[in-house]
Amino acid sequence: MSAVAKVIRPARGPRWTRKRLTTMLLDCYGPTPRGAVDVAAVAHYAGVAPSSVRRWLSRPPPGSRRLAIPKHRLVQLQRGPEEVERRNEQQYRHALNALASIDDERSIMPEWRKQGWLDQHTVAVIAVHGRPWLQVAVTNGSRRALAELHRRGGTVDNLVVPTRFHAQVLAHAVMRRQQAWRIHPAAHRLSAGRTQVWMADAPTVDLAALAAAVPERSTAAAAEMAG
Repeated sequence: MSAVAKVIRPARGPRWTRKRLTTMLLDCYGPTPRGAVDVAAVAHYAGVAPSSVRRWLSRPPPGSRRLAIPKHRLVQLQRGPEEVERRNEQQYRHALNALASIDDERSIMPEWRKQGWLDQHTVAVIAVHGRPWLQVAVTNGSRRALAELHRRGGTVDNLVVPTRFHAQVLAHAVMRRQQAWRIHPAAHRLSAGRTQVWMADAPTVDLAALAAAVPERSTAAAAEMAG
C-alpha cells in the first residue's frame, strides 16, 4: 500500500442508480443519433458483448434497487485500461523516488534540472468546458501551459508546490480521494488527462488540505511512502 493510500481516505462514493449509470455512459461515450447510450462503444471498451451492456442498463426488478451491472464492471468503466493505470502508478512511484533523491544533491539527475522539473509547479483542479466533469492537472506555470489549461476548463482550485514530483504525488492523492467518483471518457469526448477526471457532483477537493496530509518531503518520508 502506498503512503498516499495510507493517509488519504477516499471520499464516499455516489449512490449508483440506473439514471446515473446511463448519464455517465452518455457523457463518456456520446449518444447515438437517436440519443441512446452507444452500447457498441461501451461494449468494445469493456470487452463484452453489446447484449451485456444492454443488460447492465436494464431496469432492476420491481422492489429492487440493485443495478444489473456487476461492481467490477462498473469499476472497469470508471478506470483507464490496465496498462495505462499501471503506467500512472509507475509515474507516481518514480516521483516518490525522486523526492527521496532531492534531499541528496549527489543523487539529483541532471535532466531533472534541464527539464525544469525541480522548479515550482502548479496543481490545478479545473471544470472541463462543456462537460459535467472535474479534472486535476499538473502544469509548470508557463504562459503556454496555462493557456492550454484554460482552453480545457475553468480553474476551481490550484496550489503551487516546490517541484514537478511534489505535483505528481499531490495529483495522485487527489485521484485517490476521488476514486469512487472517477470516470473514463472516450478519446473523442476528452483528449487529455482521461484518467484524472471525476464527476462534478463529487465532494469538493481541497488541494491545500490534501497537500498537508501527504508526508513531508524527506528521504525517510519518501522511502516510507514507497514501501
